Parts: sequence; structure tokens; C-alpha cells
Amino acid sequence: MKNKDYIPNNIYDVASVERLKHLPFEFVRKDVPALLEWLQDLHWDVAAGIAQYLIPHVNEITKELLFILNTDDGMWKYCIIYGLIARSQNKLNPLLIEALNRIAEHPSKIDAEDTVDEAAKEIIMNKALCG
Repeated sequence: MKNKDYIPNNIYDVASVERLKHLPFEFVRKDVPALLEWLQDLHWDVAAGIAQYLIPHVNEITKELLFILNTDDGMWKYCIIYGLIARSQNKLNPLLIEALNRIAEHPSKIDAEDTVDEAAKEIIMNKALCG
């Protein structure tokens, strides 16, 4: 699949997300950063399907998630925390827990304004994810 037609072209491109759902994670692994860009707003039509696809792989994409959690984009962090990390079925990678603790305990001004710190606190209190 040369043209990567599983990566959306716009926020309404749900057909690409349908193609994504049928692909093994190993096939799209290198394109995770491009897919995560579509989770900057959970109201976008493509966001739910991409999140659903990536949820089982939260710990496998820790590096990419840490990159987002270290940006100044509070809304993207919020969407990543609630759309992916909070919905994981597995205990989180210790590096993710550490990043969430940092956000919860020392939020930036943007994180506080976008309630990213509160989202991080909720995840930290979840014993199934962080216990």
C-alpha cells in the first residue's frame, strides 16, 4: 500500500479510518505520529476510529505519546489523555505515569487553562492504569 490511504486527508475522511481498522498494527507502526495528529480534537469525525485503533497499543507508542505530552498544545494533550491513555486496558508504561505525574504536579499555564492537569490527576488515581 504505497499511498497510505489509511491516513486521513481531512477531518471527515472516515473511509481512510475504515481501511486502517483492517490493517495490522505492525504495518502502520511507522505512521503513528501522522495518525496521532488526527487526535488533536476528539470532535473530528476521524478521531474516534483512530483512537479506537490505537488504544490497545498505548504502551507500544509511549515515545510518540511522550512527545505530545511534552508539547505546549494543551488541547492535544487533553485529547491524548482522555482519548487514548485513559482508555487503555493495560497498566501504563512507567514513563507515561511519570509524565502524567509531572503534568499533574507542575502544570504549565496552558495545561492548567486546558485542565490537562486535572485529566492527568484522574489517570494517576486509576489504580488499574497506574497502580
